[in-house]
Amino acid sequence: MAEYESIHGTRVRYLTSDPTLDSSTEGQVWYNSTSGTNKALSQIKSWSSSGSLNTARKELAGAGTQTATLAFGGNSGPPSPASTVTEEYNGFSWSEQNDLNTGRRFLAGAGTTSAGLAFGGRLGPGSSTGETEEYNGTSWAEQNDLNTPRQMLSGCGIQTSALAFGGTTTASGATEEYDGTSWTTSPGSMNTARRYLAGVGIQTAALAFGGRTPSEPQMNNSEEYDGSSWTAGNTLNTARRYLAGAGIQTAASGFGGSTDAAGYQTATEEYDGVSWTNSSASLSTGRNLLSGSGTLYAGLAFGGNSGPPTTGVTEEYNSNINAFTTPSWASGGNLNTARLRGAGAGTQTAGLMFGGTSPSTNETGDTEEYNGSSWSEQNNLGEVRARLGGAGTQTAGLAFGGSSPGVSLEVDTEEYNGTSWSEGGDMSKGRYDVGGAGTQTAALAIGGFNNTASLTTTEEYGGTSWTSGGALNTARRLIAGAGIQTAALAMGGTPTSTANEGYNGTAWTNLTSKNTGAPSGAGGGTQTSAVCFIQNGNTEEWNGTGWTNNATMATARSYLSGCGTQPAGLGFGGYASGAKNNTEEYTGTDPTVTASTLTTS
Repeated sequence: MAEYESIHGTRVRYLTSDPTLDSSTEGQVWYNSTSGTNKALSQIKSWSSSGSLNTARKELAGAGTQTATLAFGGNSGPPSPASTVTEEYNGFSWSEQNDLNTGRRFLAGAGTTSAGLAFGGRLGPGSSTGETEEYNGTSWAEQNDLNTPRQMLSGCGIQTSALAFGGTTTASGATEEYDGTSWTTSPGSMNTARRYLAGVGIQTAALAFGGRTPSEPQMNNSEEYDGSSWTAGNTLNTARRYLAGAGIQTAASGFGGSTDAAGYQTATEEYDGVSWTNSSASLSTGRNLLSGSGTLYAGLAFGGNSGPPTTGVTEEYNSNINAFTTPSWASGGNLNTARLRGAGAGTQTAGLMFGGTSPSTNETGDTEEYNGSSWSEQNNLGEVRARLGGAGTQTAGLAFGGSSPGVSLEVDTEEYNGTSWSEGGDMSKGRYDVGGAGTQTAALAIGGFNNTASLTTTEEYGGTSWTSGGALNTARRLIAGAGIQTAALAMGGTPTSTANEGYNGTAWTNLTSKNTGAPSGAGGGTQTSAVCFIQNGNTEEWNGTGWTNNATMATARSYLSGCGTQPAGLGFGGYASGAKNNTEEYTGTDPTVTASTLTTS
């Protein structure tokens, strides 16, 4: 087999810390002697499909981030009138919200899902409006109108500091600033008046690009606004109209749209504050009259016109420079009490294990804390038990359910404060082999077993009491949980299952199945970035859309416990020819490492 040096002409660098990363170092490979891992730098650009809008439409507006976006207004196609429909995206699916007061199309938006802003648009045939509405996370309220009623405009900013520019039925360069109460016309008009354009940024640092004028059917011009005037920026590589964008003035993306010559566009371009470059990733569905939100590195495209028909297709864009670590397991300090069927909480360097079954005592209330190298004994649970659920952190843990001597279906809940355990509110339904996720004051109890059958039952803990949540689609026990109460993940379980479901605070949705169907030992992370390790030692990583098989644990075991995140997991205890005290630390793919400015000495 050829070695790295013979292929590339250089040896793998041996470093004590990771280099600062940007696109100029792409392709670099090194060995980190501190962590004992091989790493490589690679840039990933991709569009991936997600849940469609409930109401397919074009000419709509949006605001927010890739995992929390608001879509409002638009048109579902003739003979449909201008729409009032509002929907909210949680990273997986869209849900209906309270409608706009004034239905319209060709409008613009700004803000977030809890503080949105809708302005301008078309009410009827050729009828422009200056209507402005604010969204408070629940409903829309009328505000002061734009000074210049218009449609086909663009906007950016936040609810209390927004910018509106371009538009009208011909072409306008008019720019207005919103202060949370009223609009003020800026003395700085755009250099090129236009409509059907895209815009991103904030009120004092905006970017406008693309569009059309009465004489130009599609444009490649871009302009930057500094809070008082517009200056010309570099041009798009593909001139187009009816496009959308995401990001800020110095880090933006433009996507979709259409041209007279080539029709519906899939092309994506990235702007770095100086010039536009073509991305290697393209929309899977070419379309115009769509909307966008998010950042350059995590954008969202939704709705539009694709042929026709009008579409509700939603796609997520990711453009990151990532430092990839070769996933691996390494031995950590052993538990003081070997056991299985316990629960875990916390992180790799601040872990917590409680309960379980030990060879000497059967069910135990033993509690131990991990500091990144060794375990220390702490005050025991008030009630000894095994097969329980866990959530929270090392200083704010939560134990619930399980089985104890004489009680096969526990409802008892206990809260840990970093020193000792105290009683919390009882669960509504007793069960064991229950999965857990969330925090001490906002936890989830997921699935489990009731001596007869695996359950779909979900309960939510609010810090004092439990209430019923949405039912799992697949009944199971021994589930590995991850995430928070309003964005959780239920991974695998038994009967031998590859099921994977996401929870939005109300209901569970089936997501891409795991690769390996076996009872999950444990896991950790978030709804979009999780790790799951199971009884045969297999480890899988979840990136929000799919699973990757990675390193195998040194000691394969069943009924183990765990905690942590995707790049820093912790597995401990379990069973393999007897109760185990083994602890292993997982170093996985870090999904959060992105480029920063490269500095030289």
